[in-house]
Amino acid sequence: MSQNSRIIYGNQNFTLPKHGCYGRFVLEHILNYKDKISLINGTKGDQISFSEMAQKVVNIASSLSQLGVKSGDMVAVCSENRIEFLLTAIAVWCTEGIVTFINSSYSNDEMAHALKISKPKYMFLSGDVYKQKYKNMKKVNIIEKYISFDNVDTEAGVLFFKDIAQNHTDITKFEGPDFKGETRTALILYSSGTTGPAKGAKISHTNFIVAGTRPLFTTLSKMLLTIAPWSSCMGIMTTMDEVIKGRTVVFLPRFDERLYLQTIAKHKIGILSAPPPLLVTLCKSTIVREYDISSVELIYSGGAPLNLSVINQLKNRYPHIKHVLQGFGMTETAGALTQEYDHAPKEGSVGQIVAGNIIKIVDVESRKLLGPNEPGEVCVKGPVLFQGYIGKKLNEDTDDEGFYKTGDIAYYDNEGYFFIVDRLKELIKYKAWQVAPSELEALLLQHPAVKDVGVIGAPDALAGELPTAFVVKQANVTVTEKEIIDFVASKVSPWKRLTGGVIFLKEIPKTPSGKILRRKLRDLLPKIPLSKL
Repeated sequence: MSQNSRIIYGNQNFTLPKHGCYGRFVLEHILNYKDKISLINGTKGDQISFSEMAQKVVNIASSLSQLGVKSGDMVAVCSENRIEFLLTAIAVWCTEGIVTFINSSYSNDEMAHALKISKPKYMFLSGDVYKQKYKNMKKVNIIEKYISFDNVDTEAGVLFFKDIAQNHTDITKFEGPDFKGETRTALILYSSGTTGPAKGAKISHTNFIVAGTRPLFTTLSKMLLTIAPWSSCMGIMTTMDEVIKGRTVVFLPRFDERLYLQTIAKHKIGILSAPPPLLVTLCKSTIVREYDISSVELIYSGGAPLNLSVINQLKNRYPHIKHVLQGFGMTETAGALTQEYDHAPKEGSVGQIVAGNIIKIVDVESRKLLGPNEPGEVCVKGPVLFQGYIGKKLNEDTDDEGFYKTGDIAYYDNEGYFFIVDRLKELIKYKAWQVAPSELEALLLQHPAVKDVGVIGAPDALAGELPTAFVVKQANVTVTEKEIIDFVASKVSPWKRLTGGVIFLKEIPKTPSGKILRRKLRDLLPKIPLSKL
Protein backbone atom coordinates (compact mmCIF):
# COMPACT_ATOMS: atom_id res chain seq x y z
CA MET A 1 0.00 0.00 0.00
CA SER A 2 1.19 3.51 -0.77
CA GLN A 3 -0.40 6.91 -0.23
CA ASN A 4 0.09 9.83 -2.61
CA SER A 5 -1.78 13.15 -2.31
CA ARG A 6 -4.53 11.42 -0.28
CA ILE A 7 -5.02 8.73 -2.94
CA ILE A 8 -4.41 5.17 -1.70
CA TYR A 9 -2.68 2.74 -4.06
CA GLY A 10 -2.75 -1.03 -3.74
CA ASN A 11 0.12 -3.03 -5.21
CA GLN A 12 0.12 -2.61 -8.99
CA ASN A 13 3.23 -4.74 -9.61
CA PHE A 14 1.80 -8.10 -10.66
CA THR A 15 2.32 -10.20 -13.75
CA LEU A 16 -0.63 -11.18 -15.90
CA PRO A 17 -0.53 -14.08 -18.39
CA LYS A 18 -0.17 -12.94 -21.99
CA HIS A 19 -3.14 -15.02 -23.15
CA GLY A 20 -5.47 -13.02 -20.85
CA CYS A 21 -7.97 -15.89 -20.40
CA TYR A 22 -9.14 -16.64 -16.88
CA GLY A 23 -10.25 -20.20 -17.69
CA ARG A 24 -6.79 -21.01 -19.02
CA PHE A 25 -5.27 -19.26 -15.99
CA VAL A 26 -7.30 -21.54 -13.69
CA LEU A 27 -6.24 -24.70 -15.54
CA GLU A 28 -2.58 -23.71 -15.36
CA HIS A 29 -2.85 -23.47 -11.59
CA ILE A 30 -5.02 -26.45 -10.64
CA LEU A 31 -2.93 -28.88 -12.69
CA ASN A 32 -0.13 -28.27 -10.17
CA TYR A 33 -2.13 -29.78 -7.29
CA LYS A 34 -2.78 -33.16 -8.94
CA ASP A 35 -4.63 -35.61 -6.69
CA LYS A 36 -5.28 -33.25 -3.79
CA ILE A 37 -9.00 -32.80 -3.10
CA SER A 38 -10.32 -29.54 -4.48
CA LEU A 39 -14.04 -29.43 -3.64
CA ILE A 40 -16.22 -31.31 -1.15
CA ASN A 41 -20.02 -31.05 -1.11
CA GLY A 42 -20.82 -30.93 2.60
CA THR A 43 -24.42 -32.02 2.02
CA LYS A 44 -24.02 -34.98 -0.33
CA GLY A 45 -20.40 -35.88 0.40
CA ASP A 46 -19.25 -36.02 -3.24
CA GLN A 47 -15.81 -34.59 -3.91
CA ILE A 48 -13.36 -34.01 -6.73
CA SER A 49 -9.57 -33.75 -6.97
CA PHE A 50 -7.75 -30.99 -8.79
CA SER A 51 -6.62 -33.34 -11.56
CA GLU A 52 -10.16 -34.69 -12.04
CA MET A 53 -11.42 -31.13 -12.07
CA ALA A 54 -9.01 -30.11 -14.82
CA GLN A 55 -9.89 -33.11 -16.98
CA LYS A 56 -13.64 -32.54 -16.68
CA VAL A 57 -13.26 -28.85 -17.46
CA VAL A 58 -11.47 -29.73 -20.70
CA ASN A 59 -14.08 -32.37 -21.55
CA ILE A 60 -16.95 -29.92 -21.01
CA ALA A 61 -15.22 -27.12 -22.91
CA SER A 62 -14.74 -29.40 -25.91
CA SER A 63 -18.36 -30.55 -25.76
CA LEU A 64 -19.60 -26.97 -25.57
CA SER A 65 -17.60 -26.08 -28.66
CA GLN A 66 -19.15 -29.06 -30.46
CA LEU A 67 -22.61 -27.86 -29.36
CA GLY A 68 -21.90 -24.58 -31.07
CA VAL A 69 -20.77 -22.29 -28.24
CA LYS A 70 -18.72 -19.57 -29.91
CA SER A 71 -16.68 -16.60 -28.78
CA GLY A 72 -18.95 -14.15 -26.98
CA ASP A 73 -21.90 -16.54 -26.62
CA MET A 74 -23.73 -16.23 -23.30
CA VAL A 75 -24.09 -19.39 -21.19
CA ALA A 76 -26.20 -19.31 -18.02
CA VAL A 77 -25.84 -21.44 -14.90
CA CYS A 78 -28.85 -21.60 -12.58
CA SER A 79 -28.23 -23.95 -9.70
CA GLU A 80 -27.51 -24.31 -6.04
CA ASN A 81 -23.81 -24.67 -5.15
CA ARG A 82 -22.49 -27.99 -6.47
CA ILE A 83 -19.32 -29.27 -8.12
CA GLU A 84 -20.84 -29.18 -11.61
CA PHE A 85 -21.50 -25.45 -11.18
CA LEU A 86 -17.80 -24.53 -11.04
CA LEU A 87 -16.77 -27.07 -13.68
CA THR A 88 -19.25 -25.50 -16.09
CA ALA A 89 -18.15 -21.93 -15.39
CA ILE A 90 -14.45 -22.67 -15.93
CA ALA A 91 -15.26 -24.64 -19.09
CA VAL A 92 -17.26 -21.75 -20.56
CA TRP A 93 -14.32 -19.41 -19.94
CA CYS A 94 -12.12 -21.91 -21.80
CA THR A 95 -14.37 -21.65 -24.88
CA GLU A 96 -14.25 -17.83 -25.11
CA GLY A 97 -17.90 -17.82 -24.05
CA ILE A 98 -19.37 -15.57 -21.37
CA VAL A 99 -21.03 -17.13 -18.35
CA THR A 100 -23.84 -15.62 -16.29
CA PHE A 101 -25.03 -16.93 -12.95
CA ILE A 102 -28.78 -16.78 -12.34
CA ASN A 103 -29.62 -17.04 -8.64
CA SER A 104 -31.72 -20.20 -8.21
CA SER A 105 -33.76 -18.54 -5.44
CA TYR A 106 -34.98 -15.75 -7.74
CA SER A 107 -38.71 -15.35 -8.13
CA ASN A 108 -40.13 -15.95 -11.60
CA ASP A 109 -40.20 -12.20 -12.27
CA GLU A 110 -36.63 -11.70 -11.03
CA MET A 111 -35.44 -14.60 -13.15
CA ALA A 112 -37.17 -13.26 -16.25
CA HIS A 113 -35.60 -9.84 -15.58
CA ALA A 114 -32.10 -11.38 -15.36
CA LEU A 115 -32.57 -13.44 -18.53
CA LYS A 116 -33.75 -10.40 -20.46
CA ILE A 117 -30.62 -8.50 -19.36
CA SER A 118 -28.03 -11.13 -20.37
CA LYS A 119 -29.94 -13.08 -23.08
CA PRO A 120 -28.14 -16.45 -22.73
CA LYS A 121 -28.30 -18.97 -25.58
CA TYR A 122 -27.54 -21.94 -23.33
CA MET A 123 -28.48 -22.75 -19.75
CA PHE A 124 -27.17 -25.32 -17.27
CA LEU A 125 -29.58 -25.97 -14.43
CA SER A 126 -30.02 -28.34 -11.52
CA GLY A 127 -32.84 -30.86 -11.31
CA ASP A 128 -34.60 -28.81 -8.63
CA VAL A 129 -34.43 -25.65 -10.73
CA TYR A 130 -35.73 -27.57 -13.75
CA LYS A 131 -38.75 -28.78 -11.81
CA GLN A 132 -39.54 -25.38 -10.30
CA LYS A 133 -38.52 -22.85 -12.95
CA TYR A 134 -38.24 -24.49 -16.39
CA LYS A 135 -41.78 -23.73 -17.57
CA ASN A 136 -41.44 -20.06 -16.68
CA MET A 137 -37.99 -19.88 -18.31
CA LYS A 138 -39.48 -21.27 -21.51
CA LYS A 139 -42.08 -18.49 -21.51
CA VAL A 140 -39.29 -15.89 -21.65
CA ASN A 141 -38.29 -17.52 -24.97
CA ILE A 142 -34.60 -16.59 -24.92
CA ILE A 143 -32.67 -19.80 -24.18
CA GLU A 144 -32.04 -22.13 -27.12
CA LYS A 145 -30.56 -25.18 -25.34
CA TYR A 146 -30.92 -26.51 -21.78
CA ILE A 147 -28.48 -28.88 -20.02
CA SER A 148 -29.56 -30.55 -16.77
CA PHE A 149 -27.04 -31.37 -14.04
CA ASP A 150 -29.34 -34.17 -12.82
CA ASN A 151 -30.99 -37.12 -14.54
CA VAL A 152 -34.58 -35.94 -14.11
CA ASP A 153 -37.53 -36.40 -16.44
CA THR A 154 -37.28 -33.60 -18.99
CA GLU A 155 -38.80 -32.44 -22.23
CA ALA A 156 -37.28 -33.74 -25.44
CA GLY A 157 -34.16 -31.85 -26.44
CA VAL A 158 -32.85 -31.18 -22.92
CA LEU A 159 -29.31 -32.53 -22.61
CA PHE A 160 -27.65 -34.09 -19.58
CA PHE A 161 -24.44 -32.88 -17.99
CA LYS A 162 -23.04 -36.39 -17.47
CA ASP A 163 -22.99 -36.95 -21.22
CA ILE A 164 -21.00 -33.87 -22.10
CA ALA A 165 -18.64 -34.22 -19.10
CA GLN A 166 -17.65 -37.75 -20.22
CA ASN A 167 -16.64 -36.67 -23.71
CA HIS A 168 -12.93 -37.33 -23.12
CA THR A 169 -10.43 -34.83 -24.51
CA ASP A 170 -6.64 -35.14 -24.35
CA ILE A 171 -5.75 -32.52 -21.75
CA THR A 172 -2.12 -32.39 -22.88
CA LYS A 173 -3.24 -31.03 -26.25
CA PHE A 174 -5.74 -28.52 -24.87
CA GLU A 175 -4.39 -24.96 -24.79
CA GLY A 176 -7.38 -22.72 -24.29
CA PRO A 177 -8.02 -19.25 -25.72
CA ASP A 178 -5.46 -16.54 -26.37
CA PHE A 179 -7.03 -13.07 -26.35
CA LYS A 180 -3.80 -11.44 -27.61
CA GLY A 181 -4.04 -8.45 -25.27
CA GLU A 182 -7.75 -7.81 -25.75
CA THR A 183 -9.88 -7.36 -22.63
CA ARG A 184 -12.87 -9.72 -22.82
CA THR A 185 -15.96 -10.10 -20.66
CA ALA A 186 -15.92 -13.32 -18.61
CA LEU A 187 -18.98 -13.10 -16.39
CA ILE A 188 -22.25 -11.28 -15.92
CA LEU A 189 -23.19 -10.91 -12.25
CA TYR A 190 -26.30 -9.21 -11.02
CA SER A 191 -26.11 -6.42 -8.47
CA SER A 192 -27.73 -7.13 -5.12
CA GLY A 193 -30.89 -5.23 -5.88
CA THR A 194 -31.04 -3.88 -2.31
CA THR A 195 -32.53 -0.59 -3.52
CA GLY A 196 -34.10 -1.56 -6.87
CA PRO A 197 -34.07 -4.10 -9.73
CA ALA A 198 -30.76 -5.89 -10.27
CA LYS A 199 -28.36 -4.72 -13.00
CA GLY A 200 -26.04 -6.94 -15.04
CA ALA A 201 -22.41 -6.13 -14.19
CA LYS A 202 -19.76 -7.15 -16.73
CA ILE A 203 -16.69 -8.74 -15.08
CA SER A 204 -13.66 -9.21 -17.33
CA HIS A 205 -11.09 -12.00 -17.51
CA THR A 206 -8.51 -9.42 -16.37
CA ASN A 207 -10.64 -8.57 -13.31
CA PHE A 208 -10.64 -12.24 -12.29
CA ILE A 209 -6.94 -12.79 -12.94
CA VAL A 210 -5.86 -9.72 -10.96
CA ALA A 211 -8.00 -10.88 -8.03
CA GLY A 212 -6.37 -14.32 -8.28
CA THR A 213 -2.85 -12.88 -7.90
CA ARG A 214 -3.49 -11.70 -4.34
CA PRO A 215 -1.89 -13.55 -1.42
CA LEU A 216 -3.92 -15.82 0.81
CA PHE A 217 -4.52 -14.94 4.42
CA THR A 218 -3.31 -18.15 6.07
CA THR A 219 -1.69 -21.53 5.44
CA LEU A 220 -3.04 -23.87 2.75
CA SER A 221 -3.27 -26.85 5.07
CA LYS A 222 -6.60 -25.71 6.54
CA MET A 223 -9.92 -26.48 4.86
CA LEU A 224 -12.32 -23.63 4.22
CA LEU A 225 -16.10 -23.86 4.56
CA THR A 226 -18.37 -21.56 2.56
CA ILE A 227 -22.13 -21.24 2.12
CA ALA A 228 -22.13 -18.07 0.00
CA PRO A 229 -23.98 -18.81 -3.25
CA TRP A 230 -21.64 -18.89 -6.25
CA SER A 231 -24.14 -16.71 -8.07
CA SER A 232 -22.92 -13.88 -5.81
CA CYS A 233 -19.64 -12.00 -6.16
CA MET A 234 -18.47 -12.95 -2.67
CA GLY A 235 -19.32 -16.59 -3.30
CA ILE A 236 -17.62 -17.06 -6.66
CA MET A 237 -14.57 -14.87 -5.99
CA THR A 238 -13.78 -16.34 -2.57
CA THR A 239 -14.11 -19.90 -3.83
CA MET A 240 -12.18 -19.42 -7.06
CA ASP A 241 -9.36 -17.54 -5.31
CA GLU A 242 -8.94 -20.47 -2.93
CA VAL A 243 -9.21 -23.12 -5.65
CA ILE A 244 -6.49 -21.62 -7.86
CA LYS A 245 -4.16 -21.56 -4.86
CA GLY A 246 -4.76 -25.20 -4.02
CA ARG A 247 -6.92 -25.05 -0.91
CA THR A 248 -9.60 -27.67 -0.29
CA VAL A 249 -12.98 -25.93 -0.16
CA VAL A 250 -15.98 -27.51 1.54
CA PHE A 251 -19.29 -25.96 0.50
CA LEU A 252 -22.95 -26.12 1.40
CA PRO A 253 -25.80 -25.20 -0.95
CA ARG A 254 -27.61 -23.29 1.78
CA PHE A 255 -27.42 -22.56 5.49
CA ASP A 256 -28.86 -24.96 8.01
CA GLU A 257 -27.49 -24.44 11.51
CA ARG A 258 -27.23 -28.09 12.50
CA LEU A 259 -25.78 -29.23 9.16
CA TYR A 260 -23.32 -26.32 9.25
CA LEU A 261 -22.02 -27.34 12.69
CA GLN A 262 -21.93 -31.02 11.69
CA THR A 263 -19.86 -30.15 8.62
CA ILE A 264 -17.32 -28.18 10.66
CA ALA A 265 -16.93 -31.07 13.09
CA LYS A 266 -16.76 -33.79 10.42
CA HIS A 267 -14.14 -32.13 8.21
CA LYS A 268 -12.21 -30.34 10.98
CA ILE A 269 -12.74 -27.03 9.20
CA GLY A 270 -10.05 -24.45 9.96
CA ILE A 271 -11.48 -21.39 8.17
CA LEU A 272 -15.03 -20.11 7.86
CA SER A 273 -16.01 -17.74 5.08
CA ALA A 274 -19.29 -16.37 6.33
CA PRO A 275 -21.65 -13.39 6.04
CA PRO A 276 -22.47 -11.44 9.23
CA PRO A 277 -25.94 -12.98 9.80
CA LEU A 278 -24.37 -16.44 10.08
CA LEU A 279 -21.85 -15.15 12.62
CA VAL A 280 -24.63 -13.61 14.67
CA THR A 281 -26.24 -17.06 14.66
CA LEU A 282 -23.02 -18.59 15.98
CA CYS A 283 -22.94 -16.00 18.76
CA LYS A 284 -26.45 -16.94 19.86
CA SER A 285 -26.54 -20.67 18.98
CA THR A 286 -28.10 -22.97 21.55
CA ILE A 287 -27.03 -26.24 19.84
CA VAL A 288 -23.35 -25.53 19.18
CA ARG A 289 -22.34 -27.26 22.41
CA GLU A 290 -23.38 -30.56 20.78
CA TYR A 291 -20.52 -30.30 18.26
CA ASP A 292 -16.74 -30.04 18.39
CA ILE A 293 -15.88 -26.98 16.31
CA SER A 294 -12.56 -26.32 18.04
CA SER A 295 -10.74 -26.77 14.69
CA VAL A 296 -11.92 -23.31 13.59
CA GLU A 297 -9.07 -20.84 13.93
CA LEU A 298 -10.01 -18.14 11.47
CA ILE A 299 -13.21 -16.50 10.30
CA TYR A 300 -13.36 -14.31 7.22
CA SER A 301 -16.49 -12.18 6.94
CA GLY A 302 -17.76 -10.22 3.97
CA GLY A 303 -20.88 -9.24 2.07
CA ALA A 304 -21.99 -6.72 4.71
CA PRO A 305 -20.35 -4.87 7.64
CA LEU A 306 -19.64 -6.85 10.81
CA ASN A 307 -19.71 -4.86 14.02
CA LEU A 308 -16.85 -5.06 16.52
CA SER A 309 -19.27 -6.17 19.24
CA VAL A 310 -20.10 -9.33 17.25
CA ILE A 311 -16.39 -10.02 16.76
CA ASN A 312 -15.82 -9.75 20.50
CA GLN A 313 -18.76 -12.03 21.27
CA LEU A 314 -17.42 -14.66 18.87
CA LYS A 315 -13.93 -14.62 20.33
CA ASN A 316 -15.23 -14.71 23.90
CA ARG A 317 -17.52 -17.66 23.20
CA TYR A 318 -15.01 -19.55 21.03
CA PRO A 319 -11.50 -18.99 22.47
CA HIS A 320 -9.93 -21.19 19.76
CA ILE A 321 -10.72 -18.54 17.14
CA LYS A 322 -7.55 -16.52 16.59
CA HIS A 323 -8.91 -13.89 14.25
CA VAL A 324 -12.21 -12.66 12.86
CA LEU A 325 -11.20 -10.85 9.70
CA GLN A 326 -13.20 -8.68 7.35
CA GLY A 327 -13.05 -7.49 3.78
CA PHE A 328 -14.87 -4.83 1.86
CA GLY A 329 -15.76 -5.21 -1.79
CA MET A 330 -18.48 -5.29 -4.37
CA THR A 331 -19.47 -6.87 -7.64
CA GLU A 332 -18.26 -3.81 -9.52
CA THR A 333 -14.67 -4.36 -8.31
CA ALA A 334 -14.69 -8.13 -8.86
CA GLY A 335 -14.49 -8.77 -5.14
CA ALA A 336 -12.36 -7.19 -2.47
CA LEU A 337 -11.34 -3.55 -2.34
CA THR A 338 -9.78 -3.96 1.08
CA GLN A 339 -8.97 -6.98 3.21
CA GLU A 340 -7.64 -7.89 6.63
CA TYR A 341 -4.95 -10.58 6.86
CA ASP A 342 -4.10 -12.71 9.87
CA HIS A 343 -0.52 -11.37 9.91
CA ALA A 344 -1.76 -7.75 10.16
CA PRO A 345 -5.28 -7.58 11.59
CA LYS A 346 -7.04 -4.56 13.03
CA GLU A 347 -10.35 -5.71 14.46
CA GLY A 348 -13.31 -3.59 13.52
CA SER A 349 -11.66 -2.50 10.29
CA VAL A 350 -12.15 -4.02 6.85
CA GLY A 351 -8.40 -4.10 6.28
CA GLN A 352 -6.07 -2.31 3.91
CA ILE A 353 -6.30 -1.82 0.17
CA VAL A 354 -5.58 -4.92 -1.90
CA ALA A 355 -3.63 -5.31 -5.13
CA GLY A 356 -5.11 -3.80 -8.27
CA ASN A 357 -7.12 -1.06 -6.56
CA ILE A 358 -6.72 2.71 -6.32
CA ILE A 359 -9.00 4.40 -3.78
CA LYS A 360 -9.89 7.93 -2.80
CA ILE A 361 -12.36 9.22 -0.21
CA VAL A 362 -14.32 12.34 -1.17
CA ASP A 363 -16.81 14.62 0.52
CA VAL A 364 -20.32 13.64 -0.56
CA GLU A 365 -21.43 17.19 -1.32
CA SER A 366 -18.33 19.11 -2.44
CA ARG A 367 -16.42 16.07 -3.88
CA LYS A 368 -13.34 17.44 -2.10
CA LEU A 369 -10.56 14.88 -1.55
CA LEU A 370 -10.46 13.82 2.12
CA GLY A 371 -7.62 12.57 4.30
CA PRO A 372 -7.26 10.10 7.20
CA ASN A 373 -10.18 9.79 9.64
CA GLU A 374 -12.52 11.85 7.45
CA PRO A 375 -15.61 9.87 6.39
CA GLY A 376 -16.71 10.25 2.80
CA GLU A 377 -17.72 8.33 -0.32
CA VAL A 378 -15.36 5.57 -1.47
CA CYS A 379 -14.30 5.96 -5.10
CA VAL A 380 -12.16 3.37 -6.88
CA LYS A 381 -10.38 2.64 -10.13
CA GLY A 382 -7.72 0.23 -11.37
CA PRO A 383 -7.50 -3.09 -13.26
CA VAL A 384 -10.15 -4.71 -11.04
CA LEU A 385 -12.83 -2.20 -11.99
CA PHE A 386 -15.66 -3.86 -13.92
CA GLN A 387 -16.59 -3.03 -17.52
CA GLY A 388 -19.88 -1.39 -16.62
CA TYR A 389 -23.48 -2.60 -16.64
CA ILE A 390 -25.13 -4.17 -19.66
CA GLY A 391 -26.77 -1.41 -21.67
CA LYS A 392 -25.04 1.36 -19.75
CA LYS A 393 -21.69 3.08 -20.25
CA LEU A 394 -19.23 2.88 -17.35
CA ASN A 395 -18.53 6.61 -17.46
CA GLU A 396 -22.10 7.25 -16.31
CA ASP A 397 -21.02 5.98 -12.88
CA THR A 398 -17.50 7.47 -12.72
CA ASP A 399 -16.13 10.94 -12.01
CA ASP A 400 -13.90 13.05 -14.26
CA GLU A 401 -10.79 11.13 -13.13
CA GLY A 402 -12.30 7.73 -13.96
CA PHE A 403 -13.05 6.74 -10.35
CA TYR A 404 -16.16 4.62 -9.85
CA LYS A 405 -18.49 6.14 -7.25
CA THR A 406 -19.38 3.24 -4.95
CA GLY A 407 -22.04 4.89 -2.80
CA ASP A 408 -20.32 3.51 0.33
CA ILE A 409 -19.32 5.83 3.17
CA ALA A 410 -16.01 4.99 4.87
CA TYR A 411 -12.76 6.42 6.19
CA TYR A 412 -9.20 5.21 6.59
CA ASP A 413 -6.89 5.75 9.55
CA ASN A 414 -3.26 6.84 9.63
CA GLU A 415 -2.10 3.27 8.99
CA GLY A 416 -4.31 2.87 5.92
CA TYR A 417 -6.94 0.62 7.53
CA PHE A 418 -10.46 1.26 6.26
CA PHE A 419 -13.64 1.46 8.35
CA ILE A 420 -17.13 1.29 6.82
CA VAL A 421 -19.77 3.75 8.03
CA ASP A 422 -22.72 2.78 5.82
CA ARG A 423 -24.23 2.97 2.35
CA LEU A 424 -24.80 6.54 1.19
CA LYS A 425 -28.31 5.71 -0.03
CA GLU A 426 -29.16 3.95 3.23
CA LEU A 427 -28.23 6.75 5.65
CA ILE A 428 -31.31 7.95 7.52
CA LYS A 429 -31.84 11.72 7.31
CA TYR A 430 -33.41 12.73 10.63
CA LYS A 431 -33.88 16.52 10.65
CA ALA A 432 -30.33 17.86 10.14
CA TRP A 433 -28.67 14.64 11.28
CA GLN A 434 -27.48 11.55 9.43
CA VAL A 435 -28.06 8.21 11.17
CA ALA A 436 -26.24 5.03 10.07
CA PRO A 437 -28.61 2.02 10.16
CA SER A 438 -25.70 -0.37 10.71
CA GLU A 439 -24.79 1.40 13.96
CA LEU A 440 -28.29 0.92 15.38
CA GLU A 441 -28.42 -2.67 14.11
CA ALA A 442 -25.16 -3.51 15.89
CA LEU A 443 -26.50 -1.97 19.09
CA LEU A 444 -29.82 -3.81 18.90
CA LEU A 445 -28.08 -7.15 18.39
CA GLN A 446 -26.56 -6.70 21.84
CA HIS A 447 -30.03 -7.00 23.37
CA PRO A 448 -30.48 -10.59 24.58
CA ALA A 449 -34.03 -10.78 23.22
CA VAL A 450 -33.07 -9.70 19.69
CA LYS A 451 -32.18 -12.47 17.25
CA ASP A 452 -31.92 -10.32 14.11
CA VAL A 453 -32.70 -6.77 13.08
CA GLY A 454 -32.92 -4.33 10.18
CA VAL A 455 -33.19 -0.55 10.50
CA ILE A 456 -34.55 1.92 7.94
CA GLY A 457 -35.91 5.45 7.86
CA ALA A 458 -39.70 5.81 7.78
CA PRO A 459 -40.86 8.90 5.81
CA ASP A 460 -42.02 11.76 8.03
CA ALA A 461 -43.27 15.17 6.89
CA LEU A 462 -41.66 17.03 9.79
CA ALA A 463 -38.38 15.19 10.44
CA GLY A 464 -37.72 13.77 6.98
CA GLU A 465 -37.15 10.19 8.16
CA LEU A 466 -37.63 8.42 11.48
CA PRO A 467 -35.26 5.59 12.52
CA THR A 468 -37.40 2.45 12.56
CA ALA A 469 -36.33 -1.04 13.65
CA PHE A 470 -37.62 -4.34 12.29
CA VAL A 471 -36.84 -6.95 14.94
CA VAL A 472 -36.82 -10.75 14.99
CA LYS A 473 -37.17 -11.96 18.57
CA GLN A 474 -35.31 -14.88 20.08
CA ALA A 475 -37.45 -17.99 20.44
CA ASN A 476 -39.52 -18.23 23.62
CA VAL A 477 -38.64 -14.68 24.67
CA THR A 478 -41.03 -11.89 25.53
CA VAL A 479 -39.98 -8.32 24.81
CA THR A 480 -42.03 -5.20 24.12
CA GLU A 481 -41.58 -2.38 21.66
CA LYS A 482 -41.09 0.05 24.56
CA GLU A 483 -38.33 -2.06 26.09
CA ILE A 484 -36.39 -2.03 22.84
CA ILE A 485 -36.94 1.68 22.26
CA ASP A 486 -35.78 2.45 25.82
CA PHE A 487 -32.75 0.19 25.41
CA VAL A 488 -31.60 2.15 22.37
CA ALA A 489 -32.45 5.54 23.87
CA SER A 490 -30.22 4.83 26.87
CA LYS A 491 -27.19 4.32 24.62
CA VAL A 492 -27.42 6.82 21.75
CA SER A 493 -27.77 10.51 20.98
CA PRO A 494 -31.35 11.88 20.76
CA TRP A 495 -31.43 11.92 16.94
CA LYS A 496 -30.50 8.22 16.80
CA ARG A 497 -33.42 7.04 18.92
CA LEU A 498 -36.08 4.77 17.40
CA THR A 499 -38.61 7.55 16.88
CA GLY A 500 -40.20 5.46 14.11
CA GLY A 501 -40.87 2.62 16.53
CA VAL A 502 -40.31 -1.13 16.36
CA ILE A 503 -41.95 -3.65 14.04
CA PHE A 504 -41.66 -7.35 14.88
CA LEU A 505 -41.08 -9.80 12.03
CA LYS A 506 -40.41 -13.51 11.73
CA GLU A 507 -37.47 -12.94 9.36
CA ILE A 508 -35.39 -10.04 8.01
CA PRO A 509 -35.31 -10.14 4.17
CA LYS A 510 -31.73 -10.41 2.92
CA THR A 511 -29.70 -11.18 -0.16
CA PRO A 512 -27.86 -14.54 -0.23
CA SER A 513 -24.65 -12.71 0.72
CA GLY A 514 -26.24 -11.28 3.87
CA LYS A 515 -27.17 -7.73 2.84
CA ILE A 516 -30.44 -6.48 4.26
CA LEU A 517 -33.05 -5.84 1.58
CA ARG A 518 -34.13 -2.47 2.90
CA ARG A 519 -36.45 -1.85 -0.03
CA LYS A 520 -38.51 -4.85 1.13
CA LEU A 521 -38.59 -3.47 4.66
CA ARG A 522 -39.83 -0.15 3.26
CA ASP A 523 -42.61 -2.01 1.47
CA LEU A 524 -43.78 -3.28 4.86
CA LEU A 525 -44.08 0.15 6.46
CA PRO A 526 -47.63 1.00 5.33
CA LYS A 527 -48.84 -2.59 5.67
CA ILE A 528 -47.86 -3.47 9.22
CA PRO A 529 -48.94 -1.28 12.14
CA LEU A 530 -46.37 -0.69 14.83
CA SER A 531 -46.62 -3.69 17.14
CA LYS A 532 -47.71 -3.22 20.73
CA LEU A 533 -46.53 -6.66 21.84
